Amino acid sequence: MTVAPVDRQSLLQRRSLLFSPEPRLGWTFRDRWAFYTPFTEPEPRPQRLPEYLHRQVVATEETARRRLSRALPLSGVAFVILALFSAYAASDGTLGGTAVPLGSLLLSLVCLAPGAALTGIALSARRNAREAYELARGQADQAYENATRDWRARRHHHEANEHGAANGRPEWGAVPRPLSPRRLDVFGGTLWGWEALLSTYGASALFTGPLLVIDLSRELVCGELAALARAARIDVDTQLLPTRLTESTLLSGLGTRELVDAIVESMYGGGPEAARAERSMDDRILTSVCDALGENVTLARIGAALRALMGEPDDSPALERDERRRIASELFSVEYRRQAHANLSRIESYIHPIERLGTEQTERPSGYLTCIALDSQARNVRSELLTDLVVQWVTHRVAASSDPRPSVVVAGADELARRHLERLSDACERRGVPLTLLYRRLRETGEEMIGGGAVAFMRLGNHQDAAHAADFIGRDYKFVLSQITKNVGGNESHTDSETVGTGDSDTISLSTSIGTSTNWGTTRSSGATRSGNGPFGDRSTNTGDSRTRGGGTSETDTRGESRSLSRNWSSAYSYAVGTNWSDADTTQRVYEYAVEPVTLQHLPDHALLLVETLPGGGRSITPVECDPAIVTLDRVATTPLPDPPPRRTTPPAGRAAVPQPPPWARPPAVEPPRTQLPYAPGPPPGSQSGPRPTPRDQGQTWPRTSGPPAKPRRPRLPGAPRPKPEDDGRSGPPPLFGGGDGR
Repeated sequence: MTVAPVDRQSLLQRRSLLFSPEPRLGWTFRDRWAFYTPFTEPEPRPQRLPEYLHRQVVATEETARRRLSRALPLSGVAFVILALFSAYAASDGTLGGTAVPLGSLLLSLVCLAPGAALTGIALSARRNAREAYELARGQADQAYENATRDWRARRHHHEANEHGAANGRPEWGAVPRPLSPRRLDVFGGTLWGWEALLSTYGASALFTGPLLVIDLSRELVCGELAALARAARIDVDTQLLPTRLTESTLLSGLGTRELVDAIVESMYGGGPEAARAERSMDDRILTSVCDALGENVTLARIGAALRALMGEPDDSPALERDERRRIASELFSVEYRRQAHANLSRIESYIHPIERLGTEQTERPSGYLTCIALDSQARNVRSELLTDLVVQWVTHRVAASSDPRPSVVVAGADELARRHLERLSDACERRGVPLTLLYRRLRETGEEMIGGGAVAFMRLGNHQDAAHAADFIGRDYKFVLSQITKNVGGNESHTDSETVGTGDSDTISLSTSIGTSTNWGTTRSSGATRSGNGPFGDRSTNTGDSRTRGGGTSETDTRGESRSLSRNWSSAYSYAVGTNWSDADTTQRVYEYAVEPVTLQHLPDHALLLVETLPGGGRSITPVECDPAIVTLDRVATTPLPDPPPRRTTPPAGRAAVPQPPPWARPPAVEPPRTQLPYAPGPPPGSQSGPRPTPRDQGQTWPRTSGPPAKPRRPRLPGAPRPKPEDDGRSGPPPLFGGGDGR
């Protein structure tokens, strides 16, 4: 495996791109292929030939086969028979002289001509159908090949244009530092992240004006920026405190009044309310001492004068003997010195560690990049005193500076009091000086200062700091998948049912009856009648005798047999096709973190989240990569990325148009049917519950094309009742949604 050598000269040239206009915090990545528009036109498909061409080929094949197998053989047989008969008749002496041979010959030709003609026509039609089919298929194949070739050319052209646009599109775009408001607060991050941020932002800020960096991290995070500036031949003034305290120009350029204010404010970095009286007394003492010192006011001379006021022995050459005697005896009364002894002791204790500040400074031009940094020694009282004194000096320098005003960066602003930071922020905001404050933690001073300007978050390992940052970014309403709120669907079912039934019945009945009857009878009757006059003669006597005898015999024998056989069977077939579809969108409004705290705890070293307040309300979050090595990559822009190009949507062109068969190969166009005459609309279905009148009674006529097919009329059996008028099959279409007559 071979590795291409690294072109260091090219890397150095690319590194110079850091010094470009428009101060930036870093870069943001945008995939150059994110705007790639795919080619959406579908590939053309071969067109199916018209169905009628295939039907013509099949029909002509069948007709030709039938003509060749039936019509032509029959005509040929008839021709042969009649021709033989004609030859026989011509050879016969009896029929030779007649017209029979000629007639037979003509008749044979008449029999042969239709079969041959029909067969020839069928063969010609078959040949024409085959030629039309082959011609249409050839044209369809050629059209498909042309359409495919054009489609591939369009796809290649589209992909070439998209690749060219993507290759010319940068992937890394600069994220400019927010200039409204002027202050930027950066919370969290590691020392490596701070070093990268200072290098990226500081190099671009130096292109627009001077830069003042106050490095209170005690780890010299501004060292890489100073090295880059020197490599770019930019004047750099680096002051390391307190190691090089004597060479520092920290208090140079301050007047007596400004120096007194700086010392007093640096001594009281806490709350001003509780120490207001002490501050007033210290201010009076320092003002009187500085006035007594005249034009030559230094920290060493102030310390010597304070020791003279307290009566302390001092052999330093800072004050002459006459100055020491005059200050000790004439500046304050004995009683005042006794009451202010505690204040004198406190001021002298504060000034004593830094008396040598600037005592050995040499004349040197002010650097375009000024870095004042605390060295990496253990935290001590001198470094703590210098921390508050530095911010006072920066505030006075910003207030007194003229064009060009420097941009100010304070790394490690956690060490400063909120009151001092607010005063520095007001001075920078008033004069349009960009101020960048870097905090290690989001607590105490940082928590009180957040929100006064644009805010950026780097890695916040502490969970409390991450939670506070997430609370500042805010919670937002989001829509998440939780429950069904919208459902659009449909149901479609097609059912086909067929039932076939058969019944068979066989009945046999046998009956036999045998009967015998005998009747006989005897009847006998006799009677006498007497009548007379006299005592015994007036009477009537009737005597009768009757006998009857009868008898009868009856015998009956009846036999019957009945058998019935019935068989029924049926076959049922049912087929159903159902389709169900549903389009559901499930959303719920919840209130949650826009950025979770765990995200802030696991940010990379060179990543930060820039939070800006939008004019219309709300906040925007921009991820930024501040690694200065990104500038050495390909497709890196030193300006913000342009707005994304509008996504070009290629409308689906559908299937490529394939030329249709020639007009002569198309079936003749059928004249469209005439439009049906409109009819008067009747009442809507279901509007009445009783029997509805027939269309004829309403004067309506249903169109033949839209009405239901007429049922075949069954033959009426003899004696069957005639159907009622409303039972007639011509009652119109059935109702759609009920309202029928209940049949």
